[in-house]
Amino acid sequence: MSKGSSKKGIKIFLFLALIIVAIAAIAFWGKAKSETEADNILAMSSNAQRVEFLNKQGWIVKPDPLSREEITVPSDFDGVYAEYAALQESQGFDLEKYKGKPATLFTYQVLNYPDYPENVVATLVVSSDKLIGGDISLTGENGFTEPLIAPSTQTYLVIE
Repeated sequence: MSKGSSKKGIKIFLFLALIIVAIAAIAFWGKAKSETEADNILAMSSNAQRVEFLNKQGWIVKPDPLSREEITVPSDFDGVYAEYAALQESQGFDLEKYKGKPATLFTYQVLNYPDYPENVVATLVVSSDKLIGGDISLTGENGFTEPLIAPSTQTYLVIE
């Protein structure tokens, strides 16, 4: 191998290495950007952010929460809470990561649920100012609990 072909081989190697580094940087930047966007979507540090999030899901709510309750996510998911954790998982939320940790439940009155002008609430489960779960519920005798996030939005959100 001559010196000329050796230098040419080094140049090709360096060029390929530069391309690989550039591709990795672009991939990392794209992932960081999408994580930042998801964090902004799920930021819940203020009442205005929580109401805006609910509005983006299609829910019109009274602007002040009906209640704010400090809780601890159970360490064991048994019975009803196992069902609730499964509901959250169907929306992309992983309550497993929050077992035994403090959270806050914010409950808002929903004003536009079809066929139920009253007694429907949206509950947001927030930990460290980040949404970790939520639901829409009809309170009372014939109540129900269903996902908070519309299926069309679930594909857009990446919740980690």
